[in-house]
Order: sequence, then structure tokens, then C-alpha cells
Amino acid sequence: MLKYGEVLKMTYSEIMIELASTDVQKASDIATMLNLGGMYIEDYSDLMENEIVKQVGIVDEELLQKDKTQAIMHVYIDENTSIEDCIAFIEERFSSENIKYLISRNKINEEDYSTSWKKYYKPIKIDDIVVVPEWEKYEPKTDEKILVIDPGMAFGTGTHETTSMCIEAIQQYVKNDDEIFDVGTGSGILSITALLCGAKSVTAVDIDQNAIKVAYENAELNNVENKLDAYPLDILTQQAPDKIFNVITANIVADVIIAILPKIKPLLNGFFIASGIITERAEDVKKALSENGLEIVEIKEKKGWNCIISK
Repeated sequence: MLKYGEVLKMTYSEIMIELASTDVQKASDIATMLNLGGMYIEDYSDLMENEIVKQVGIVDEELLQKDKTQAIMHVYIDENTSIEDCIAFIEERFSSENIKYLISRNKINEEDYSTSWKKYYKPIKIDDIVVVPEWEKYEPKTDEKILVIDPGMAFGTGTHETTSMCIEAIQQYVKNDDEIFDVGTGSGILSITALLCGAKSVTAVDIDQNAIKVAYENAELNNVENKLDAYPLDILTQQAPDKIFNVITANIVADVIIAILPKIKPLLNGFFIASGIITERAEDVKKALSENGLEIVEIKEKKGWNCIISK
């Protein structure tokens, strides 16, 4: 029997897809429809627009030499999922979207996967928060809050638009001594952001037991573990916390956000920050928010993704 806190070691199939940088958004939307073990994207098309690069003014020569017109998607499929079916799905969807690509595959152990992406993950500045990988050195400016993170196998590094918009929103709407509920905490990045912004405490849940372990480890890296209460929970099928929260965050997908709204509303006395919503589903989410008695305060949009803040 698997004990709490233990993680099964698995073998992953890696699908590498070379494609034009202009097609990355559509391609990643398609890939996220699969049962992924993880995904990262090498895309240097906007390298010089990175906030850290603009501040420091220097870039590693190896990065400068990268082809800015091409990207590489690394998609990881666990051993319980048919890689042939996944490749067939990708090929069918890419063809229907007129995405030109080259595809290859490889098998790797979990240990290799858990470290292979690190060389592509650098500090990211999101307003006053700088998300810094645990293995990177960074000297903060006086007005910056440093969030140290090692996401491991859990989702949430700050690089994806859905996460960065949530981090922006948390800095706007979380006040000192607020009580926060983080649904689908992943790496714990949103919980930690809220605590760095002055929240009194965070209750964080995720259906993945490994995510809870990672969230606590990242909280320890930022010295906020005593203010975090994280545990495994499927809010759709299990009892929600018996508590009222000033801010609730959910960086998931549109269908799940819509489904959890009846459980979220009774817990909320403040703002609901919902992200992971593709533009095509934004109207569905807005309608569901209204039906559950929530008023939209702000909508953020980046590269086809939406973060909707309501109260």
C-alpha cells in the first residue's frame, strides 16, 4: 500500500515536437488535452522581452544563438498511458490546425524527467514578485519579494500565463491578514505568493498527494510553512473546508472551475481568482459566475488564456 508522502517511481515517454514559435499557443492547448505527466516548452522568440533580461541587460551567449523562430515542446506521458494514442491524437489535431511539426519520442526515468527541465527555468519577475528556482542565484532589488521554488513533478513555476496572471492578481487583491483557499495548489506557488503578500494563512488542497508534499517543501524554502495547511482533497466529491475565506484561487481549467462554483461560493467573503481558462471558454465561465451570484471585477488575458477575478 502506498503511504502518504510516498511517490511511485515511474517511467515516462517523452514526445519532442519541433514547430514554429507562432504555433506554440495552439499546440500547447492541444497537448494539455492529453493525460500529461508534464510538459515544458523551449521558446526563445520573446527572450529579450523577459523582465529579468531587460533589467540585467545581459544574456547567456548560448541562449542568444537559439533559433527564435522555432520552439520545442517536451511532452511527458506516464507509463500507464498509450504513447501511440497520444501521438495519433497530436498528429490529427495538429493537422486540423495546419500546424507544421517534426515529432520524436524517447523513454526516460522519473529521476531524469524531474531534473531535465531545470536548465530551461530561470528567474521570472511578475510585478513585485520574482520567482527564483531553488538552484539559481539571484540578488533582489530592495522593492522585490523573492519566491524560491522547486516545482518537482507538480504544476506551477510561474512561467505559464495562467500562473503569472494569478500571481499578478494575488498581489492586487490579497491584503494583510487575509485567509486564503488555494484549490489545486500544485507546486504551492500561489499559496506562497499570498503569504508573501501578507496573508494570515492559506488552506491549500490538491487531488495529487505528491503536489501536497511539493507545496510544503516550497513553503519551507520561503519560511512560510507554519502558515500553510495543505492536504489532499477532491473538492468535487469531498467535503469542502468549514471556513470562510477572503480570497479563493483556482488555477485549473474552465470545466472544473464551473463545476466547483457551487462549493466555492458559500466559502467566499471577498475575491475569487480563477485562471486556466482558454479564451474560447471564457464566456462559459463568466455565465457560471453570474449564475452563482458572483460579480466580475476584472479579466486578465495573455496569449489566449484568461484569469477572471470576481466577488
